[in-house]
Amino acid sequence: MILACTILFLVAAAGGEYALWRLMAASPRSRRWGRAYGWTMLAVWVLFLGMGVAMKCGWLAAEALRGFGILLVFSLFCGLAGLLLALGWGVGRRAGHATAGRVVAGVLVVVVAVVMLCGTTRGRTRLRVERETVASGRVPEAFDGYRIAFFSDVHTGFLAGGDRQLERLVAQLNGVQADLVVCGGDLVNTDYRELDSGAVAILSGIRARDGVVSVLGNHDLGIYMRDTLAVSREENIRRIVAAERAMGWRVLRDSSLLIVRGGDTLSVTGLDYPDELHDRSHGRVCEPFDPSPAYRGVPAQGYNLTVSHAPQVWDRILEVGRGDLTLSGHVHSMQFKVRVGRWRWSPAAWLYDRWSGRYDEAGRVLYITDGIGCALLPMRVGTRPEITVLELKRKP
Repeated sequence: MILACTILFLVAAAGGEYALWRLMAASPRSRRWGRAYGWTMLAVWVLFLGMGVAMKCGWLAAEALRGFGILLVFSLFCGLAGLLLALGWGVGRRAGHATAGRVVAGVLVVVVAVVMLCGTTRGRTRLRVERETVASGRVPEAFDGYRIAFFSDVHTGFLAGGDRQLERLVAQLNGVQADLVVCGGDLVNTDYRELDSGAVAILSGIRARDGVVSVLGNHDLGIYMRDTLAVSREENIRRIVAAERAMGWRVLRDSSLLIVRGGDTLSVTGLDYPDELHDRSHGRVCEPFDPSPAYRGVPAQGYNLTVSHAPQVWDRILEVGRGDLTLSGHVHSMQFKVRVGRWRWSPAAWLYDRWSGRYDEAGRVLYITDGIGCALLPMRVGTRPEITVLELKRKP
C-alpha cells in the first residue's frame, strides 16, 4: 500500500508539472518560459531519481537524505502548483474567463506555497503538549494522579534545528514534571552515529521521579542501513542501546520492570519492533505475533503500561490480556493531518486502522503520538511535534 501511495504521488506530481509545461508551450507569449520550466523540472527529476537510486544502493551517506528530502518537497510543490495552474487556466479559458481562472489558480498556488513553507519551518519545530486523562478501576491507589510524559520518533539525524530542537524537547519534558518519561522508539533515523556526544549530553538531561524508559523502533534496528559491512545491524543496535543506557535510560527489549509505591505496583513492558513488520512496516495488522514472553513475571492482576513503537500490535496485546494503557508512535500521521472540530483525516487512514490519538476498547486504551521528527519528507502540516502527558486516575 505504501508503494502504491508513493507511485500515486510521483505520477500526480509529474502529471501536474507536465500539464503546466504543455499549457505554457502552447502560448507564444509563454513558450520561452515553458522551455526553461521544462528543462528545469527535467533536471530536478533526474537528480531526484538519481539520488533515490544512489541512496537505495548505499552509494551516498545518510546525510544525503536531507538533500533528497528537499528535492521531494520541491517536486511536490511544483506538481501541485502545475496541476492547479493548468486546471485554472484550462477551465477558465474554456469558460471564457481566462483571466479569472489564472487569478484563482495563482491565489491557490500562493496558499499551497505558504502552507508548505510553514510545514517545512515552524511546523517542524514548534512543540506542543497534549494532555490525556486515563481513568480505570485497575489503577492502584498509590498511582492515582501518576503522570507519564510520552514522546517518540525523534529521528535525531533528520531533526530540524539539530541540538537546539533537542534542548527544547528536554526543557519541555522537564517542564511537565512527570513521574515517568517514556520514549516510544525511533530515536535515530538511520544509525547509531546520530547519537553523538552532543546529542547524548542533551538527552541525558531528561529528569523524572522514576526515570526514563525506552523501546526500539524500526529505524533504531538498522533496517534502513545500507553499509552493513562497516557496522552490522546487530552492532548498530548494541551501540544505540549502550548510548541510551549511558544517558540513564532503561531500555526495555521485550521485557518488563516494576515500579513500586507503598504496597502498590505499576508494571511497564517494552516491546521491540517485531520482525513480522520488517518488510511491511505500514501493514494494518501484525500477524503472527505473540507478545506474551515480554510479560513474564508481570502480575496479571496489576495495572500494566505497555510501550510498543508499532501500533499494529495492539490487537495482539489485548488478546493476551495486557496493556491497560499502550503507548505507540511510528505513524506520524504521515506528517499531514486535517482537523475540523473533532473530525480529522490523514493519508495514514489509507494504511492504518489506528493512526493518531486515543483509542478505547474493552476498558483499555491505546495512545498514538504524532512524534517529534520527520522521516524522508522534511515537512509537517497539521501535525506539530508532540509531547503527550497522560495522567492515570483511579475510578472508584
